[in-house]
Amino acid sequence: MQEDDLDAVIELQKVCYSAEFHEPKSSFASKLRAAPDSCWVAAGPDRLLAYLVCLPIEGDALPALHAPDWCKPHQPDWLYLHDLAIHPDARGTGLARAMLHQATTAAHSQGLSTMGLIAVQGSVPFWSRHGFAPATAPVAQLMAKKLDSFGEDAVFMLRQGIAS
Repeated sequence: MQEDDLDAVIELQKVCYSAEFHEPKSSFASKLRAAPDSCWVAAGPDRLLAYLVCLPIEGDALPALHAPDWCKPHQPDWLYLHDLAIHPDARGTGLARAMLHQATTAAHSQGLSTMGLIAVQGSVPFWSRHGFAPATAPVAQLMAKKLDSFGEDAVFMLRQGIAS
């Protein structure tokens, strides 16, 4: 992902997510500047088909939804999948699996053994098919306040055993 992609990222976000999840361009720009090696796009012939924004995270220091200023920690211990969007025309093509493979490769190369995310809009079954499981206490309790900002149906999920 490059700065030039951000307008298309914002447009795809509007297609894939309900309005409360639409983040401003400044939020994406901040994440891209801080973690350029873990933000990707997949372009089609006439539009952006997908994007994935992942952030190396330390502890429970997730960026707030819509936060305009995120900084990469000095010693991250897991990879947070902040946002994955696949254009409806590209769903079922394997593009999501390919994007998640990039995230897994990035986590492995950074020595991070865990990936996590906040599932929204009823996406728990999708993420479960890709090896993520709802987090159990006490991790889920630590995330309770952060989850509140994502809506009452948000679920914190983890996939462990990424790096050896």
